[in-house]
Amino acid sequence: MGVSDPLADLNRLQERDLELDQIRADQSCIPEELSQARVRFKELENRLGDLQDELREVRLAYHKADLELQDLKGKYTKAKQAQAQASSAKEQTQYAEQMRQLEDRIEEIEGNDKKNIVGEIFPLMERIDRLEKEIEAVQASLEEARVRLAELEAANQQRVDDLEAVYQAKKADRDQMAATIPAAIVREYESIRRARKGTGLARMARTNQGYRCTACNVQLPMHVAQQVHQAQKVVRCPSCGRILWKGE
Repeated sequence: MGVSDPLADLNRLQERDLELDQIRADQSCIPEELSQARVRFKELENRLGDLQDELREVRLAYHKADLELQDLKGKYTKAKQAQAQASSAKEQTQYAEQMRQLEDRIEEIEGNDKKNIVGEIFPLMERIDRLEKEIEAVQASLEEARVRLAELEAANQQRVDDLEAVYQAKKADRDQMAATIPAAIVREYESIRRARKGTGLARMARTNQGYRCTACNVQLPMHVAQQVHQAQKVVRCPSCGRILWKGE
């Protein structure tokens, strides 16, 4: 192949390609602090949503109980008025029973301190108050998390942009290097690299038994090793298919 060794140049090209691969990997890698901030923000969003759903349900229950309470009190007032106008003892007794039943249900909803009846309304009011305070606290935490997340996202974007500038500079240099190597060899190398997701060229190394491919570590047949040493054509590893290079 003359004084210049295209495979030595190809090895340098591969080193640059691996640098470019690493830059892309670094760009896609999310910093741990940012990853945790995203998780934290999502957890707070979910927590806020759950609390707001619960508050809506409790308020609905409170509204339902309050409507029933007002209805019961209205019926009690009417029954009391009707009892006062009753023309017989039987009617008065009937209205008294009706009023007693209404009072029992009113106490179940409204409670009665003297009878140590908590009722349904008071616990609902307490839950509403607790939920409102908890929602307020979560909203404050969420806003803090939003600001911090925005800062980390911006910093990460700057990091990615800086790496992109480095990538483009190295890519331009890489393309210039590739232009000095026979196009057929570069095409074959790039095809192998895509298929192998990394390397298209492998150095051949000497062992006690002969030679091996440093990429797949498989022992090479002697005639393959001889062809690599002769360097008269591109030789590929019979096992992994990478281009074999004897080294410098």
